[in-house]
Amino acid sequence: MSYISLDGVSKQYGAAWAVDRVAMAIEKTEFVSLLGPSGSGKTTLLRIIAGLEKPTNGRVLIGGEDVTDLPPHKRGVAMVFQEFLLFPHRTVRENLAFPLRMLKLPKTEMDERIDWVLGILSLRGLEGRYPNQLSGGQQQRVALGRGLVGRPKALLLDEPLANLDRELRQEMEVEIRKHQTALGIPFIYVTHNQEEALSMSDRIAVVRNGRIEDFAPRAEIYDRPKTAFIAQFVGRSNRFVGVLKREGATAAIDAGAVALATADRPGLKDGAPVAAYVKNEKIRLRTPETLHAVGANALAATVKHVILRGPYAEYVLTWAAGEMIASRPRAEVEFSAGDAVVAHWDPADVDVFPEKEAAA
Repeated sequence: MSYISLDGVSKQYGAAWAVDRVAMAIEKTEFVSLLGPSGSGKTTLLRIIAGLEKPTNGRVLIGGEDVTDLPPHKRGVAMVFQEFLLFPHRTVRENLAFPLRMLKLPKTEMDERIDWVLGILSLRGLEGRYPNQLSGGQQQRVALGRGLVGRPKALLLDEPLANLDRELRQEMEVEIRKHQTALGIPFIYVTHNQEEALSMSDRIAVVRNGRIEDFAPRAEIYDRPKTAFIAQFVGRSNRFVGVLKREGATAAIDAGAVALATADRPGLKDGAPVAAYVKNEKIRLRTPETLHAVGANALAATVKHVILRGPYAEYVLTWAAGEMIASRPRAEVEFSAGDAVVAHWDPADVDVFPEKEAAA
């Protein structure tokens, strides 16, 4: 039996369903991210697990126990919020002690747990400081420590890095994952930031309109999107629209000589309107004389803009049917605005869906 299970969980507010018949099974040592746009229902889902919201329908089980009707403090889980919510007039040690006082633990056990958290989160020496004397990363570690000090069965995190700058956020991503691995308890992490989800998670649940579009390992979510929404939302992709043309075991899309990887996706028929997606980094660039040597998916294009992204460059290209973007390492041959190029990609790198699904 999975450690945390959601069994047909729904939440209704008036006529709207914020969460709609969600079923999930999370293992004891997993790091799971709930990834989706604002208003998709991911925070409501997290609050239902925490006990801060009661589902309209369905059950929540933790450790094999039905906790649907239990209040938050009896579920054995802890939550870290987007705002640090530290008491400004209490020291680091006093902030860490607060949840333990609520549990009415003896002082010796409180001191033992606080010292443990100070050690694992590298907060030793900061015990006597107040929140306004800490950096953003230190404040976030204290907030994380306040969640861990009660030694919960699971830790729930609601966009805890949203208020940090990019460099600090990336440092905290490494720290959070490190602590989850060391503690061996499930972390359930809400975010709209796909980079955070991809960098930390074992599995990602993509949430849309209160439903789970897919719940799969992070590489599968990124490399083999199950739906058109995931293809558009996770990663940055170029979109091509056309009509499917099948020939035996192969297929092509009639939209400027774009070839598709497969015709085997259920629901796709010859002559069907389709949308195809190719991730920016899958598009390679070569010089014009290679146009006829490349093979399938070779398009003549012109570089319109070059955007530097550190070791990568994003090339905005114009071609016969519009624009596309190619993201390439700068260690490759660099092109400049106005250069003629050949943009090409492998047919296996094309994700294709019915156009009506892509437009939904």
